[in-house]
Amino acid sequence: MFVLLLYMNDNLKEWMGHWENPSTGQWVEMGMSGCLSMKRTLKRNGWKDTASGKTRFTCEERTVELKTNKDGNIVVAKVL
Repeated sequence: MFVLLLYMNDNLKEWMGHWENPSTGQWVEMGMSGCLSMKRTLKRNGWKDTASGKTRFTCEERTVELKTNKDGNIVVAKVL
């Protein structure tokens, strides 16, 4: 699945694969277009990748492990 990944010092720190659709309230998989949209939103709100690439957001298709969170939503538990 496509996930938005945050790398810091070339180590994977955080990831996101789902988001809440504000019009329906449904928890949905991001997909490539959702991932790129979220990345653009982060940049518009002031996020800047470092010139060295040590801190950066990227959209990648990865194999992931899913789980259900405390709210009953399916989330990415681990990037494999």
